[in-house]
Amino acid sequence: MRDVVKGLLDQKLNASFSRRRFLQGSAALTAVTVLGSPHSAYAAELGGPLNYFGWDGEHGANVAKTFLDDNGIQLQASFQVSGDEALTRFNTGGRGTIDLMTPNKDFQRAILESGTELFAPLDMARIPNAVGLFPAFKDASWLTKGGQTYGIPLIWGDEPCVYNPDKWDGVPPKYTDFADPKYKGELVMTDDPFGNIWVFAKSIGAEDPSKLTADQLQAAIDALLSVKPNIVTIAASFADMADVMVRGDASMGLAGWAYQTQIAKEKGVTLVVGTPAVDGTYYWEDAYAIALDAPNPDNAYAFIDFMTSAEANAAIATELGSGCTVEAAMPLMPAELTSIYPYDIVRQADGGLLGTQVVFPPQEADGDIVPASAWVEAWQAFKLS
Repeated sequence: MRDVVKGLLDQKLNASFSRRRFLQGSAALTAVTVLGSPHSAYAAELGGPLNYFGWDGEHGANVAKTFLDDNGIQLQASFQVSGDEALTRFNTGGRGTIDLMTPNKDFQRAILESGTELFAPLDMARIPNAVGLFPAFKDASWLTKGGQTYGIPLIWGDEPCVYNPDKWDGVPPKYTDFADPKYKGELVMTDDPFGNIWVFAKSIGAEDPSKLTADQLQAAIDALLSVKPNIVTIAASFADMADVMVRGDASMGLAGWAYQTQIAKEKGVTLVVGTPAVDGTYYWEDAYAIALDAPNPDNAYAFIDFMTSAEANAAIATELGSGCTVEAAMPLMPAELTSIYPYDIVRQADGGLLGTQVVFPPQEADGDIVPASAWVEAWQAFKLS
């Protein structure tokens, strides 16, 4: 099989750049009440191992502790450090050992479109809480194929600009506007080739900024180079990006993360989010999926159903500083957290841009369209210039 995301999600969703690991060491983590479970609903059929391989934090060990204890389930968690590592593990002796995974939206879409074996089709009758998902997450295009569903969304969010309102009244209409000399010494961005090239390709008018010709890629890099004199630093992670702004070394973060405003608040600094009106933003989502040949499917189904309850979904979204996917979870979350995500988009049945937007480039060249490796090379050249 073509490794549809190799080198791509490795860069975008690696350990140092993961929201989940960012939060693990953050003082801004909200304390989450450990939730109980309806013991009688599962006790007769559950117990033993539940083998998780996915993002650190999304295994929900704290949120689900009582559920796991009540049902005699031993959660055995291993954590991926790149978006496609579950596929690598599955194909190198892991098949038949993995129960539960947490794929990213674009990775899951790529796997389903390619017909690659990894995800088991879900028996939705065994996940009754899924009826409470926001409309955008019911029969979502990136989760379904051939009338079957392969994932249950857990958390989601977008990547707006984050800035100090004492310095700026808002953000400009386009990312290319950050080339204005007034931003000199004020900008910070993350070391993310795909997100940054994508937003600048969109800003210069690429029809599909995930599919660029060599000339379009160079034009996006040229646009980035016009902004580079104003950049203080290219941060290694969202955590580093937040710290730079908290210290006051920069006042505007490009393509950041809304939860950085909460991190800053805990440190006595006010940051707010804004989206360039013309260029917009891009969205991400992570879901629970069951692996083909999972050894403990009963435990996996019960766990997913529990975590898709309003209470558990509110708790995990709060713990991870993200948007909830269950509609009834939203009122259970802190207002200061729910207010920073654009929930109108997940109330749309088709998910709007969340459903149609593709951020990552193809793994292999397709005619004039260059592959992900070309993006990485161009980004490295941009950083060295």
